[in-house]
Amino acid sequence: MRIAIFYVLFVSCTLYALWRGGAPERAVAGSYFAIWLLDGTLNLAYPADFADMDPIHLAIDILIWLSFFAVAMRAKRFWPLCLVSLQTIALVAHSAKFMDVSIAPRAYLTMQIASSFPVLILMAIGTYCHQRRLKANGSDPAWRGK
Repeated sequence: MRIAIFYVLFVSCTLYALWRGGAPERAVAGSYFAIWLLDGTLNLAYPADFADMDPIHLAIDILIWLSFFAVAMRAKRFWPLCLVSLQTIALVAHSAKFMDVSIAPRAYLTMQIASSFPVLILMAIGTYCHQRRLKANGSDPAWRGK
């Protein structure tokens, strides 16, 4: 049931951000969708058992962290900074598993995916706030000036 809820939330929030978001919202939605495709493809070839530190998911989590960080550093928005913080939880999970392999596989899995739901919700909230600013001000600058 959790997976079905995630997919409904993933599709609706991603499409909403791509359809109604500004450049930062679309950048985050596009990168999150690309990482989701990459993750699904790699899981078919290399299924994770979460018993050991998973280098494939570590690489994926680093890629999405870098993507979120790049948007957060350029965007005239606060919410991408929150995404970077949430994605850091997944990176901490890999570090914890690397340092202590006795961490239960379920705990490692939970730490890796715990930020997935809040990331989607923040993306939707960011898109909604963008729409409100557009309506109130007529424009909403996406990126910081040089």
